[in-house]
Amino acid sequence: MSEYNLNGLVIPLFMFFMAIEYIFLRLKGKNLHRYNDSVNSLSMGMCLLISDALLKTFTFAAYMYLWENHRSLDFSVQEPITWVVFFFVLDLCYYAFHRAAHEINFLWGAHVGHHQSEEYNLTTALRQSAFQYAFSWVFYLPLAFLGCPPQVFLILFILLKLYQFGLHTQAINKVPLIEGIFSTPSSHRVHHAKNPVYIDRNYGGTLAIWDRIFGTWQPELAQEPCHYGTTLPLNTLNPIKANLQHWEMLAKDTVKTASWHDKFILWFKPTGWRPRDCIKGDGSTSKLQSSGSTNIVKYDPQVSNLVKIYTAINFLLLIAITVMFLFMSPKLSALMLILGTFTVVYGFVAISHFLEGSKSLTFFELIRLPVTFWLASNLWFSTSTTQIINTIVMDKPAAQVLSYASSPGLWSDWHPQSSKVYVSSSQPLIKGDTFEEDIQTALGKNHLSWKVIQSTNDTWIAEANNQTNGSTIRLQYQVRALGNKSEFERTLHYTMPNFALVTVNALFFKSKVEQKSEDSLLRLKNAVNAQFTY
Repeated sequence: MSEYNLNGLVIPLFMFFMAIEYIFLRLKGKNLHRYNDSVNSLSMGMCLLISDALLKTFTFAAYMYLWENHRSLDFSVQEPITWVVFFFVLDLCYYAFHRAAHEINFLWGAHVGHHQSEEYNLTTALRQSAFQYAFSWVFYLPLAFLGCPPQVFLILFILLKLYQFGLHTQAINKVPLIEGIFSTPSSHRVHHAKNPVYIDRNYGGTLAIWDRIFGTWQPELAQEPCHYGTTLPLNTLNPIKANLQHWEMLAKDTVKTASWHDKFILWFKPTGWRPRDCIKGDGSTSKLQSSGSTNIVKYDPQVSNLVKIYTAINFLLLIAITVMFLFMSPKLSALMLILGTFTVVYGFVAISHFLEGSKSLTFFELIRLPVTFWLASNLWFSTSTTQIINTIVMDKPAAQVLSYASSPGLWSDWHPQSSKVYVSSSQPLIKGDTFEEDIQTALGKNHLSWKVIQSTNDTWIAEANNQTNGSTIRLQYQVRALGNKSEFERTLHYTMPNFALVTVNALFFKSKVEQKSEDSLLRLKNAVNAQFTY
């Protein structure tokens, strides 16, 4: 697994496209976004990403175990046929999960959140039930048994999700030539509609061919405008209640029904099935989602502009925290994961209460806000240390190699990043000596302040503070004699002081440093050979 969770970094990208969609639709004279609905959808999306971050290690480990020990076939990542075959297989697995999630009671409880929005726009794409991945991953295990390489699975799965993001829009009408072959915004609008004619149709992720094969295809009809939401209205902006809505009903029916058989079987019955003694007298329909419904008045509580501004500021802060929290999650302690999850989720719950016009949580803001700011500060100033070790065999004695390498005045001759060293001598420096250096990095020119902390016959260590960005560096040179030759080892530790630099390092800087470190040893070898000729 990656040492960072890159999912967090796609959130700003998604929000950028949401803004573009909003502006485009408004310029077209269409108002298809509602502030409270969009906040609710994005809040649920953040809860899902947090849940996914906590579950990912386990679920991917299960996939890896099955692929390594029980795959029936071997496929090469380099072969195009591998990608083609598993594109179709993965899409079919998605169809199977998606259909099961609509047709089995307890699975609908883990998917219903995605359909509760009464609007349909790109914010709906991120609106997912927090517990969906706890069940959906099982449906992809056949790929491991078939021999789908993990990297192929991950890339295809990511592409599937990115493709689906773009389906959740009313900005695009029907797409000529591909309707009924690929999933499109039009076909997916049908899937989200609660009109009786549209219910339980168009489950396909990337392809619509599975719906045609298995009889679940339904084109969008000009005479039947789509009405969005669920047959049983949510009527709340609370993301916790949204995630538990269907399961809460199942749990209540489990307690209420007198039949022990029904207490168990109702969880696995078709979506909406309820025991007879739970339906009688409560006015509910026995079919619920599977029956569909006509359009109804949307849940749209009204609040003051002051409340909207307050919730918007807090919402943006929580989004920023979620991005940092998700990205850093693989490196966070269990306690920090628990505290971060609770703080973020409770923050979204508090926002939902205010947007519903409730003041019941006002007092608790005196506690939540300081904790939220503390979490934001703690995540922003999270540090990360990178270690890079390079080794090379030199044709010169160890003493000569170390003598040359520990002379900072000569660094510019062989290290590609060192542009200028401020030192009075070109001789080796010893413990206690200080000097300064300008280096050229992928982030621009940086100025370092160095101090030598150890100098022996076989080891030289210096530490530096980066005066430009606040990072710290520890550089160690070590030599070992190999007869007339020597082994030279360069160990570089550098610590990034905040989230922004940690992110840049993980995405870009680290790979550059690794390459330059490797190049520098080759240049050092050439420089040493030229310096000490005999």
